[in-house]
Amino acid sequence: MKPWNEADAGKTDIDQLVHLSNLIGSNLSLVQPGGGNTSVKLSESDLFGCAASSLVVKGSGTDLRTISPAGFTHLYLDRLSLLRQKDSLSDEEMMALMRASMLFPDGDPVPSVETPLHALLPARFVAHTHDVATLSLTDTPHAEENLRRVFGHEVAFLEYVRPGFPLAKRLAERYSEGPPANAIALVMEKHGLAVWGETARECYDNLRAVIEKAETFVTEQPKGKRTLVAPATPGLDHGARSELAASILPVIRGEMARSGWPSVLHLDDSPETLQAIAPDEFPEVAARGVMTPEHILRAGIRPLVVTWDDEVGVGASHPSKRELDTQAADDSFDPTSLATVNGSPQHAADQIRHAIRTHRDEYAAYAKRHGHDPIPDFLKTIIVPGIGIIYAGRDRRSALVAADCYRATMQVIANAESIERFEFISEKDQAEMEYWPLERRKIEDSEKSRHELDGKVALVIGAASGIGRATALRFAEAGAHVVAADLDRAGAESIAGDLNERAAERALGLPLDVSDSNAVADTVRQTVLHFGGIDVLFYSPGVGPEYHSVVDMPDEEIEQKLAVHYRGAVAATREAARVMVEQGTGGRLIYNASKAAF
Repeated sequence: MKPWNEADAGKTDIDQLVHLSNLIGSNLSLVQPGGGNTSVKLSESDLFGCAASSLVVKGSGTDLRTISPAGFTHLYLDRLSLLRQKDSLSDEEMMALMRASMLFPDGDPVPSVETPLHALLPARFVAHTHDVATLSLTDTPHAEENLRRVFGHEVAFLEYVRPGFPLAKRLAERYSEGPPANAIALVMEKHGLAVWGETARECYDNLRAVIEKAETFVTEQPKGKRTLVAPATPGLDHGARSELAASILPVIRGEMARSGWPSVLHLDDSPETLQAIAPDEFPEVAARGVMTPEHILRAGIRPLVVTWDDEVGVGASHPSKRELDTQAADDSFDPTSLATVNGSPQHAADQIRHAIRTHRDEYAAYAKRHGHDPIPDFLKTIIVPGIGIIYAGRDRRSALVAADCYRATMQVIANAESIERFEFISEKDQAEMEYWPLERRKIEDSEKSRHELDGKVALVIGAASGIGRATALRFAEAGAHVVAADLDRAGAESIAGDLNERAAERALGLPLDVSDSNAVADTVRQTVLHFGGIDVLFYSPGVGPEYHSVVDMPDEEIEQKLAVHYRGAVAATREAARVMVEQGTGGRLIYNASKAAF
């Protein structure tokens, strides 16, 4: 953890709350993007100029890493304290009560669902994390026992209950007079940690003490006790792995789109990730869930795990249609079931389709068991040992958030298995969280604001200037992710940088000489590896005329024009069309050329 810096912390309580929040938010082992929250209790003037005891708490939709004073909501503390008197409260009633408690309702963000938790904890500064260290202790069958082995009674404990009012109600019932006087933190089973202090620095110091103590305990566990160990078999080299990944990513995007969810993909094939997912036991453990309920909304309730057949291996024969039909006919629900991938990239694509469709059927059965219609964005994490983890999101940024969340989950899995056994909340509790109306409404509201090209990927060749640049800008305005390619590398990177300033992770700039068909193929491949596929090709490079008399036109000039305006266009069409065919969702091929070029 980063040290507290008094010079950077500022003088006011709000400044110090921001510093505390930014420190926590910058550490992915403490919170993941958008997660966690912080608060301080103050005395301040309301709109009428009257002094009021207030709770200043992180607002909904903000991020601790980047939050500023404007990202916090100010609420009347005495009104929130009335929550203690409520036996039950619907989500609508809770949100109405919190809105009625806002000091500045027209200027502040909507209160977070964790606001009641902060209101009922008496300390001035409170920080709530979804940290790897304490969840490694409580994502186990004997959470409280493991916690007491580490902390004794230095921390308070609550069994799992859904976040929001149910959690606040359980806290009020268990600790009606507040947490024990000697406690510096509250550990919430399979959910996270709340620490406190009278100052922001004391709160941060208490957080550091709790985290370091838990981390020390984890590192002291004997190795070999349920520890996940990667097999010693050699993996694919980087080139072969990338080639195979490029062949299956469009397949995945296509299956997602046919499920009603146009998505953008992110491939994590880092050495750390490949090692983490390599153990033979990992698929069964991964099927148990994620590390904290909030991650269900970001990374899905559980990943789809697709594994290679170790006995057959890459390059072996493809399973027969009868074998595939036999698998497809078996509709029994088994969350640990695995799809076996064999043979060439095309064989892999066939098996990926089968795996996703099987997973979709199993998910639909799960949703039905708990009284829901399946949501389209149910699958956000796909694990293919030897290839990496593929994350899906409504945009690349969402896919990267899912990646941050699941990397933390993998750390918790490894730690919990070394302590005892990784175990998440029950399937019933997972469904309650995944279909929580308050959270689903946020997602549905965001869907209403989708643009025409949201979830689409456009490759614009000739994007550094002129019509190509304008087209790249227009595609991005309509919601598309854009790959800007051009012979002018600086120009391509410049337009991509401009697009990313407007919306993070929306564009990629690449150098491209379209007269080289291998370079064209590589650009399409890089587009697929970065965003998962292609939906639109816009081809706009051109070579200006020299205005010779036709009798003086040299062969070199004719060859150059053919290479750029014809052969380059054919190569780009061929490579982009291959991707679109694999996706199976159609696409658009658009060409822009000046008659002067001919």
